[in-house]
Amino acid sequence: MRVFIAVLVLIFSLQSWTKADDIRDFEIEGMSIGDSLLDFFSEEKIFERKKYEYKYNKIFSTIGFPNENYNDYDKIQIHYKLNDKSKIIYGITGILYFDNKINECLKLKEKITSEFKLTLTNIQLNEHTFNHWADKKNNTKVYQAAFDFPSRASITIVCTDWSEELTKEKGWDDNLKVSILSQEIADFFGSLN
Repeated sequence: MRVFIAVLVLIFSLQSWTKADDIRDFEIEGMSIGDSLLDFFSEEKIFERKKYEYKYNKIFSTIGFPNENYNDYDKIQIHYKLNDKSKIIYGITGILYFDNKINECLKLKEKITSEFKLTLTNIQLNEHTFNHWADKKNNTKVYQAAFDFPSRASITIVCTDWSEELTKEKGWDDNLKVSILSQEIADFFGSLN
C-alpha cells in the first residue's frame, strides 16, 4: 500500500514539472538547484549529519537527512561544495527504500520514467544497467534512466539492487533514487567513473 501511495504522490508531483524548462524549476521536497541548504536545515542539524557526510575529492560533499516529515521520500541527499559557506545546492536526491524488493522498485522507476517521457519530450533519455562501483565483486546492479538536458544538467531515476552480501554486511537496502543534478555536479560525478 505504501508503494502505491508513493507512486501516486510522485506521479502527481511530476505534473507540476511539465512546464519546467530549466533544471532550477524542478524541486524535491521544496528544494531546488541554487537554493541554500541553510534555508531548509539549521547549521546545528547540518553539523549533526556531518558524521554521515561523504566527501568527493575535497570538492563536493553529499549529506543525507532522514525523514523530516517529507511528503514523498524516506531520505533526502544534498550535494554541495565543501568550501561554500552558503551551502548552495548543486544536486538533490530523494530516496525510497524497498526492503530488498527490487521488483517493486523497478515498477515504480518505470512509472516515473514514463511520466517524464510524456512531459520532457524534448529532453534526451538514456537508460543503462551497470554494476555499482561500491561492490567490488560486481554483484550489485544499478538500473538507471537519465534525462539529459542540453545544458548537461540531468534528472535521473535509479533503482539499486544491492547484493545479498552487502545488504547483510552493511545494511544497505534496495532503493529508488530520483535526482536533480546541475550541470556542474553531473559533470563532476561523470568524471569519477
